[in-house]
Amino acid sequence: MALLAALTGTVLSAAACSSPKAADIQGSSNMPDMADMPTAAPSAVAEAAARGTGLADNVSGYIYLPSTDTVAAGSPAGFTFHITGPDDHAVTRYQPYESKLVVFYLIRSDLTGYREFDPTMREDGTWTVELPPLQPGSYRTYVTFAAPDSSAGTPQRYVLSHPLNVPGRSADTPLPAPSLSTAADGYDVTLSGALKSGTTIPLAVNVTSGGKPVGYFDRYLDGYAHLTAFRVGDAAFAHLLSTGRSGGAGGSGALTADALFPESGTWRLFVQFQTAGKLHTAAFTVDVP
Repeated sequence: MALLAALTGTVLSAAACSSPKAADIQGSSNMPDMADMPTAAPSAVAEAAARGTGLADNVSGYIYLPSTDTVAAGSPAGFTFHITGPDDHAVTRYQPYESKLVVFYLIRSDLTGYREFDPTMREDGTWTVELPPLQPGSYRTYVTFAAPDSSAGTPQRYVLSHPLNVPGRSADTPLPAPSLSTAADGYDVTLSGALKSGTTIPLAVNVTSGGKPVGYFDRYLDGYAHLTAFRVGDAAFAHLLSTGRSGGAGGSGALTADALFPESGTWRLFVQFQTAGKLHTAAFTVDVP
């Protein structure tokens, strides 16, 4: 019955032809402070391919079908796609996950130009993303979503991707050397944890301003920090899940996450966090043995 209720809520979301915006979950004067609410239980959704690299456009019968694999450089572009299910029909019902139905990512092959988008869905299952002007180069688009597993009734999270070409000539941008510290919008951000591939590891993200720990963060995508990582060379996708903050319920310590790097290599790790309604993105280059 719980799954049925969840799906009913999802149908209503789909009928609205849009996945919920981040602003919709930030709370109001009639709602409790979202920053003090617990993070959604990580066990609520399982990985469909826990050690997958995210480089396939189909997994277990779910297929990511962009309407095009080429967009022009230098101007905004509308980009549409479908996700078909094991029945070969466009999926219109999803299990809400990270406060969204589908999250869409874009990154260039040199791992610059990282963007995360909130697409909107039409009633027929067509998703639309408004891409910003892009410089020429090779890109990859990714979709992450959760759908019920008909055999076990457990929602499964999928990561699918497809190449995107932007014609023209443009040189790659070299990445910074590996480091566990970086800066973003006046914040100093430090990553800690025993990086290792092939197994889930805990990570901690410390954010300071003026040498002092930041005490308050807005909720963003059902967590305090949203982490995404891509491997240098092939743009493989790592599985990362925000788990809240250290210090227990209502904790005020480091932002925490569980990470599964499917394979070793050099990875570009993006940490997004929100303060005072503004989203910040800190980028790290890390070596994962």
